[in-house]
Amino acid sequence: MHLQRGMGAWLRVGLVVLLTGMAALAQAESDPRQMVVDAVERMTSRVEAERAALEADPAKAKRLVREELADMVDFKRITRMVMGDYFGASSKEQKYRFLDVFKNSLMNTYASGITLYEGQKIDILPMKGGDRKGDYARVRMELKTNSGQVVPIYYTLFLRDDQWKVINVYVNGLDLRETYKSQFAQGMQQYNDIGKVIDNWSADANIDAGIKEES
Repeated sequence: MHLQRGMGAWLRVGLVVLLTGMAALAQAESDPRQMVVDAVERMTSRVEAERAALEADPAKAKRLVREELADMVDFKRITRMVMGDYFGASSKEQKYRFLDVFKNSLMNTYASGITLYEGQKIDILPMKGGDRKGDYARVRMELKTNSGQVVPIYYTLFLRDDQWKVINVYVNGLDLRETYKSQFAQGMQQYNDIGKVIDNWSADANIDAGIKEES
């Protein structure tokens, strides 16, 4: 049974609310949970204040995400993992081209999540033992949908150059990075050509289909 909205839509809400708010925060090392709390509070307020403009001009939402998101995600690390076993076999040009295609596709996809936020309750959970290990941290969030369903969202962050960067997202049990890795592998099975997989890449593929409500 699907949720009232596709779970992929709620992934966009959670991801965009977090990431586009994080960019304005201090770049130095800080408590990752508090950073997320501050980001969510800032971004939800901004969405409410700018809703009319964002709904009237989808390009504005894309620009906002592009400006804010680019520095908050470790795209190099993620794309290398998404390519998996095919990373070593790809040329330098293909590696950089997929990095650009993946980044642009992801940002355009999640720009659509901005105006889906309509005051839904978001709880940033206290960090538990094991949520912070060296340069890695996990921050857990629960988003309550309009229908009352609670959607767990986990962010994995990596401390790089005194700045926390997102390297993976889990939503309702779905590992986003592994989903994209599987998508790339399926593309190779279909095309048997790295260049064609890149040409036909879409960050939106399989997400709504992959996340379902448990019966």
